[in-house]
Amino acid sequence: MLKARSRKLSLVLVLAMLMTMFAGLGVANAATGYSATHVPLVNTDGTEQDLGALIVTFDNLPAGDNAFIVKLPASFNLGTLDTTYITGTTTVSFPGYDPAADTNQVMVNVYAATLQSEVKFAINLKSTVPNGAPEAINATIIAQPGSVFADGIVQVARTAGGAVTALAGDPVTITAGGTTGGKVIIYFRENKANALKSGANSLTLKLPQGFEWISPGFATMAGTFTTEFSVSKTDTRTLEIKRDATSAPASIWKLTADVAVDESVADFGDVEVVIGGASNITPSSVVIGKYADYGVTVVVADPEKELLAGRDGQVISDFKFQENIGESLLKGRTIYVELPSGVKWVNVGEWSVGKNGGVKFATGSPALVTNKSNILKIVIDDDGTTKGALEINRAQVAVAGNYTGDITAKVWGNAGISEEVVLGKVVAPISATTDVKDIKIGVQKQAAGNIVITETKAEAIDSYVYNASPVLTVALPFNVYWGNVPTVTVIEGDIELGTASVSGGVLTIPVKTSSSVASKIELSDITYTADRTVPEGEMKATFAGNSIVQTDFTNRNYVVKEVVANCVTPAPGETIGSGEFRIGSNIYYAGGVAKVMDVAPYIKDSRTYVPMRYLGEILGAEVVWDDAARTVTLTKADTTVVFTIGSTSYTVNGEAKTADVAPEITNSRTMLPARFVAEAFGAVVGWDAATQTVLIQK
Repeated sequence: MLKARSRKLSLVLVLAMLMTMFAGLGVANAATGYSATHVPLVNTDGTEQDLGALIVTFDNLPAGDNAFIVKLPASFNLGTLDTTYITGTTTVSFPGYDPAADTNQVMVNVYAATLQSEVKFAINLKSTVPNGAPEAINATIIAQPGSVFADGIVQVARTAGGAVTALAGDPVTITAGGTTGGKVIIYFRENKANALKSGANSLTLKLPQGFEWISPGFATMAGTFTTEFSVSKTDTRTLEIKRDATSAPASIWKLTADVAVDESVADFGDVEVVIGGASNITPSSVVIGKYADYGVTVVVADPEKELLAGRDGQVISDFKFQENIGESLLKGRTIYVELPSGVKWVNVGEWSVGKNGGVKFATGSPALVTNKSNILKIVIDDDGTTKGALEINRAQVAVAGNYTGDITAKVWGNAGISEEVVLGKVVAPISATTDVKDIKIGVQKQAAGNIVITETKAEAIDSYVYNASPVLTVALPFNVYWGNVPTVTVIEGDIELGTASVSGGVLTIPVKTSSSVASKIELSDITYTADRTVPEGEMKATFAGNSIVQTDFTNRNYVVKEVVANCVTPAPGETIGSGEFRIGSNIYYAGGVAKVMDVAPYIKDSRTYVPMRYLGEILGAEVVWDDAARTVTLTKADTTVVFTIGSTSYTVNGEAKTADVAPEITNSRTMLPARFVAEAFGAVVGWDAATQTVLIQK
C-alpha cells in the first residue's frame, strides 16, 4: 500500500513540472493601457489641429507583429502621424495609410524583435475637426484578430459648447446704494478667432427687473484686435456690445460696471445676467452677485443635534449671527437668545470675533440675563466694515426631565434680528411599555401587567451622579402602593443594576454600571394595592431617579409618565356615604342612586336584616365570607368587624361585643343585623316606620 501511494505522488509531481514548462512558452501578465497626454480645446471650423497624443503602454510584449486600429468620429480626417518612443525597443508603423485620403482611422502595427518587458509610446494625432463635432472627441482602439492589444476608448480633444465662453468674476454684494466690495466683472473668451460676431447686437447683457447698469466698460484682456467696440444701453437693464469688424485672433475681454437698484421693484437674492446677441455664447446667463439689505441671519450648524431630557451641561449646536452686508451689526446693539421653557443656559460656551468683517463681542458678553437663565444677552462692541459674523460654539444647556422635541430659540433685540431657530432636538432617555390590566379600587396586592423600560441609546441611564448614588425610580400615583418588590431583569443590553426596593408607592432600582449597548429592563411579578380614594380610570406611573433626571426644574423631575394599570369599578364596600333599604323590596339606594339586589331585606325579632354585600358597599367596607368558619369579616381602613352565623357575639378590632340577634343565611345569602354593623363603622342608622325603610348615613 505504501509503494502504491509513492508512485501516485511521483506522477503528480511530474505533471506539475510539465505544466510549469509549457506555461513558460506563453506570455505572462500581459496588460494594455491607453491614455492621452492632454485633452485640448479645438475649433469646429474644418481646419487641421493637434489633438492629444495617444499613449500606449504594454507589459511583456511578445516578439513579432501585433496591430490595432485607431478610429476618430465620423467626418474627421487624420493628418500626418508620427510616433514618440518612451520605453522599450519597438517599431511602430502605419501600413497602407495615406494622409491625403479622406479617412478617420488608421492601422497601427507594433513590431518587437524580442520580448519587451515594458513598452510605452505615443502616437501624435492631428485631424481636421468638422462643424458639428461632439463636445468630447474620443479615439476608439480596436484590436485586430490575434493581436495581444486590447480594445479601448480615450478622449483626445474637446470642443466648446459655444464659440464664446462667459465667466463671472468675483461675486459682489448689491445694496440699495449699489455695488459694494468692487465692481461687477464678466469675462468673455473666444474659443476661436472671430467667434464674437461683428456688427450691431454682437453681445447683449440684461439685468433682472429693478437693476440698472452704471458706467459699463469693455476692454481686451488677451490677444490683439484692430477693431473697436462700442458699449451702449438700449434700456436701463440692457447693455449692447457692438464689434466693428472681425480681423483679430481669438481673444479674451472683460466687462466692468456698477449696478444701481430700484428698491421698490428689485427682489432680494442672486442677481443673474441673461446673455444674448448674435454671437454663440455659453452659458446663457451668469450670476454676478447677491442683492441684500442690511440685516443679520442666524445660521445654525446642526439643528438636528440630539440631546437627552433630564441632563445638565449638554452642548447644543454651534450657531452664528451672519451679517447680510457689512456694518449690519452696529456697536452697542444687543441680541437676546431666549430658550423655551424647560431649557436653560448653564455655560455660554466659546465665541469668536468673526473671521472677517471685524465685528466683535463687547467685554463681558455673551452673558446670562440676571434671574433669567434661559436668556443669553450679547452686546456688540465693534461694527466692522465688511460682511462678518459672530460665532457661539459649544454652549451648554440643561433640559427638564419631561421636555422633548425641538429646542426652538427666539432671537431678538435691537440689532435687527427677530426670528426663531432650532438649536437641537431633545429625546427622552428612556421609554416605557406596559401590559395594562384592570385593578379594583380598594383591593390589596392585585396582580398587574409587566413593565419594560427601554433606553433610547447606550448610557442613557447614567451610572455616575455627582455626590450621590445613581438610581432609577418608578413612582405610583397618590394612594396606590407596590404590593411587593417586583422582579427586575435586564432582558437586552449590558446595563448592571443593584437590588431593587420598595417604599410605599416608589420602586427604587440602583444603577451599578451604565450600558455600552442600549438596554431593556423588565419589571415582572408586579402587584398593586389601590386605596379606596383612588379614582376610576387610567393609573399612571412616573419614571424618574437621578440616573435619568439630573436637572432642577419645578414639577418637571420625571422623564416619562405611562399608564401601568386601569382602575375599574370600586371594590365591594366602596364608601357611598348614604343608603336606604326598604323592607320587602329588592330596590335599594346607594348615594341616592336606585339599584337592584338579588334578595330583599326583612324584619325578624324586631331587628332589620339586610344583605351583607350591599351593606358593605354603602359603608365602604370590604366583605369576606369564610365558609369553613361560617364567619363574615368586614374591613375598612383600621376597623375590622367579624360576625359568626347563628351567634350573637361579634368582635370589633378583636374586642368582643354582643348583639341581641344573630346573623343568618336566607335564600343562600348572608343577612346581617343592620344597626350593629353600621354603628361599628361609625354610621348613623335611622328607621322610617311609615315606609319601613332603613336609613344609613355616614
